[in-house]
Amino acid sequence: MTVDSTKKQTKVYSSMVSIGKELAVDVYSKSGFLLLKRGHYVLTPEQKQKLVSLGFAEAKAETKPADKPNLNDSNKQSQFEDIAFLQQRVRSVLHHAMVTRNVEDKVMEIAQTLIQLAEQHPDALIASIFLVPFSEYSVAHSLHTAALLSILTRHIALPPKHRETLICAALTMNIAQVELQNELFGQAARLDDEQRQAVLDHPLMSSAILREAGVDNQLWHTLVQTHHESWHGNGYPFGLPKEQILPPAHMLHLADITCAKLLPRRYRAALLPATALGQIFQRKDNEFDQSFTTMLVKELGIYPPGSFVRIASEEICVVISAGAKPSEPLTAAIRRADGPPYGEPLLRDTSKPAYKVVAPCHAREAKVRVSFLAHLWKC
Repeated sequence: MTVDSTKKQTKVYSSMVSIGKELAVDVYSKSGFLLLKRGHYVLTPEQKQKLVSLGFAEAKAETKPADKPNLNDSNKQSQFEDIAFLQQRVRSVLHHAMVTRNVEDKVMEIAQTLIQLAEQHPDALIASIFLVPFSEYSVAHSLHTAALLSILTRHIALPPKHRETLICAALTMNIAQVELQNELFGQAARLDDEQRQAVLDHPLMSSAILREAGVDNQLWHTLVQTHHESWHGNGYPFGLPKEQILPPAHMLHLADITCAKLLPRRYRAALLPATALGQIFQRKDNEFDQSFTTMLVKELGIYPPGSFVRIASEEICVVISAGAKPSEPLTAAIRRADGPPYGEPLLRDTSKPAYKVVAPCHAREAKVRVSFLAHLWKC
């Protein structure tokens, strides 16, 4: 596209370009080729400098106000590095609990870090469930479940230390079947008898390992032992009736199932968040506490941070955070549906008809590395 030569041109000044905000004018090169279209976002100081040094615009263009967040604050860091490091800490505990000193304190420290992230950076923590790579499913699933519980318990009044204990239980609930979980991650076939028995035994075996490793917190043990108990009374290992299942154990059960649905296996894609949450919400009252499922849907939304959507402009976007309405999240376009990734993600206001969310889409349609997206969630 080239500039209309009949219109007067003016040099682009620094005040006309704001990092992290929509460009108010079309910017052209001296020869008349379009460098960046009005409405796109300037995301880096280098990009701004290039536009200022090389760009021309139509004279008397009005500056278009924008109130979007600055995605390129040089003083900020992505949270994903911290969350990836937490994966390593969780892995160390799950693999070496019996030879690690002060296991209870170490797990509690991880839980407190997750709580801090949930309070200060909830969108980044939710996004990490979908985006931060992992090498071991068992480690990732435990951390994802604990992260989700950190989010869900933000507005629940719990007795002192019960929130931390619940998250500790999520981190260690499968400590007796770490290798088996990793094996089942890539297994499409049905469980054999030995695998099935190990799965049935793992709540009690995990509690036993934790006790041997020095964990004395009885609530922690109870939650680990009962995180597979079901309101139908057909859970394991005890087959407890609904009335005997502690509410935090029930919440742990819900978070465990939710995260399992949201994560892919080697032989299948993850469920779309809206599909997974819809399946769970349909089971409210019958299998899950309605107040918990309502809270789950409210906190994650139909388009959770870190998930992907297709918008009316035929672009694939990643969701950054919730918007004013559940159907209008703040997103960043990463590529056209039929094209290569953009040089930088471009903010899109989905409350505008041109950028309306059309449908959720799978991560495989995004075709970008996490490093390309990580800076969207800042400290």
